[in-house]
Formats: sequence, C-alpha cells, structure tokens
Amino acid sequence: MSMRFAVFITLLAAVTASASAETRPTDVVPDALRDQMAIPHDYTVICEDQDGHVVPFSQFQALMKGRPFDIQKSPEHHSAVLRLESDAVIAAHKQARAQPAGMSIQGKPFPAFHATTLDGKAVSLASLRGKPFIANFFFALCAPCIAETPVLSQFHRAHPDVPVVAFTFDDAATAQEFATRRGFNWPIVPGQDALAKQVGVDVYPTMVLVDAHGVVSKATHSSAIAAKSGALTLGDLERWGSSGPR
Repeated sequence: MSMRFAVFITLLAAVTASASAETRPTDVVPDALRDQMAIPHDYTVICEDQDGHVVPFSQFQALMKGRPFDIQKSPEHHSAVLRLESDAVIAAHKQARAQPAGMSIQGKPFPAFHATTLDGKAVSLASLRGKPFIANFFFALCAPCIAETPVLSQFHRAHPDVPVVAFTFDDAATAQEFATRRGFNWPIVPGQDALAKQVGVDVYPTMVLVDAHGVVSKATHSSAIAAKSGALTLGDLERWGSSGPR
C-alpha cells in the first residue's frame, strides 16, 4: 500500500531522537512518527533517501524537511519503507499540479458517516444535508496543513453560515493539541483514517466541497486552490467555494 504525503514534515520535539553510529537504520524510527503514519509497531521500518539508499532516521529526518516522501507498507512482510521522492518524481508532481484535475470522487456522493467532533457534538452526512459544506482533511504533523490553518480559520470567521468540518486520522488528543496550538476554529473529527481512504485522500491537505444533496462538487489538494503565488489566501478559498466544479 502506498500513500504519497506531499508535505514537509514539522516533527515535534518528542520525535527528534537521532541514531548512534552503532544503531541500524531500522531501529531509530520514533514511535510517535509510527503512530502518526499508522505504521504498526511490529513492522520493520526502513528509511531510504531519494536515490534509494538506506539511511539512518536522523539523516532521513534532516532530508525530509525539504523533500516529500512516500510510505510503502507491506502487511505480508510486516514492513514499511519511507522513501524520499526523487527529483524526477517531484518534477512530475509539480507539472501535474500546474494542470490540476479533480479527484475521482468528484461528482459522486460523499461517504456517509456518523461521528463526534472534539467539542462533543454529533455530526453526520445527514445532519449536513440541505446546505453546501466544505470538508478539510489534515493531520497534525503536516507542514502545509499548518500553513493553511490561519486562512481556514479566517474563512470560518468571515463566513459563519457556511458549514465546515475538518477530518483527521490523528487521535483526539493530538487533534485537540493541534487545534489549541494553531487556533484552528473548524469543528474537528478525529480518527477518520477510514473516511479519508473512502474519499480517496492520498495527499494532505485536501479540500472537498459537497453540495446540498451530499454530492461532491470539487475535491482537490489545497495547493491547486492557491493562486500562482503558491500560498492559499482567503480570496482563493472564497473563489473556490463559490465557483463551479473543476
């Protein structure tokens, strides 16, 4: 199973342990990172640089601050490979983003769900019907997610009548710490890895616009919403939320 995280990870202090010269690369991946990436603790984890060479986690961590990486999991072998993307792969993704296409769920019903937000309120697809709503998919260690949070909060303050909900595969404690630390004011639903997979989210952050009937009007990576400057603005999000499908 492969998931592309087009993100520059900002690791918490708890996951900054480095390897000693005697430590094998597979032994130094912190448990906190395993949990964030949903890698079982009994899996062997191997870190590879952009050329496919096995490297210690401390080296991988330094390199991934400026380079996206892929995760490939093998349940059969109880292993996972964290591989930094090569220059060629990065260039291909950059070209694809220059001509963004909607995700395959576009034009299809948003998956039914019943959940509880961090503040204890019940939320479901049925409860959101009747008005278009915006769904955001993020996780706490995602640097682009962190970067766009002020804009999302600004949007919610400017348009309190537009229903919004943020989904994350993080647990409730991690999501709450993120919301408090970043001032994120959207209703947040934690533990939604399964829903993200149903929607087809493989790049974070992702934005989904759902119409009043529960059908997905738009679904795309947030960078495709931003203007040529590359940084998402309130105007970008307002235009995306009000224009037709793309």
